[in-house]
Amino acid sequence: MKNSLRLLASLGAMILLGACDPESPAGDVVREGYRPVYLSRAALQEVISAAPRELKDAGKIYALGEYVFVNEINQGIHVINNQNPANPRNVAFIRIPGNVDIAVKGNVLYADNGPDLVALDIRNPTDVKVLKRISNVFPNQMYPPQTGVSFDCVDNSRGVVIGWEKATLTNPKCRR
Repeated sequence: MKNSLRLLASLGAMILLGACDPESPAGDVVREGYRPVYLSRAALQEVISAAPRELKDAGKIYALGEYVFVNEINQGIHVINNQNPANPRNVAFIRIPGNVDIAVKGNVLYADNGPDLVALDIRNPTDVKVLKRISNVFPNQMYPPQTGVSFDCVDNSRGVVIGWEKATLTNPKCRR
C-alpha cells in the first residue's frame, strides 16, 4: 500500500513537473480584447471638409446659429443645418481623425486631432480651414477606454493611435 502511494505520488509529481518544463511550449492564449488603430502623422493632419455621411457613433454636440456640430467618435464632425428644426439637413462632414472633443468660440471650432489641437475657421462650415495646429498637446492613447480588458500594447513606431477596435488577440501582453 505504501509503495502504491509512493508510486502514485511520484507519477503525479512527474506529470506536474513535466507541465512546468521551460523547454515545452505553453501554448497560445487566445482571448477577446482591443487592438490599437494607427494612423501616420501625415494622414492624421489631413483635416478636410467632405460630403455628408451617415452618423454612426455620436459624441459631443455643439449648436451655433443655424448649425449643429455633432462629433463622430475618432472620425470627425457632422455639420447639420438646423435652420428648420422640423427638417434638419446633414450638409457636410469635417474629417478629423482621432477626434473626441470639440469646443467653439466665435467662428473658431477647437478639436482634438489625435494628440494635436486644431483650430478651424467655421464661417463656412461646409468648407472649413485649419487656422492653427499645436502638436502633441494630448498624450498618445496608450490603452483603450474600457477597463478589465486585455489589449495589444501600443507600438509608437507604427504611428499615432486614433482609436481602438475589438479583436481576437493571441497572447496579449497588456491589460487594463
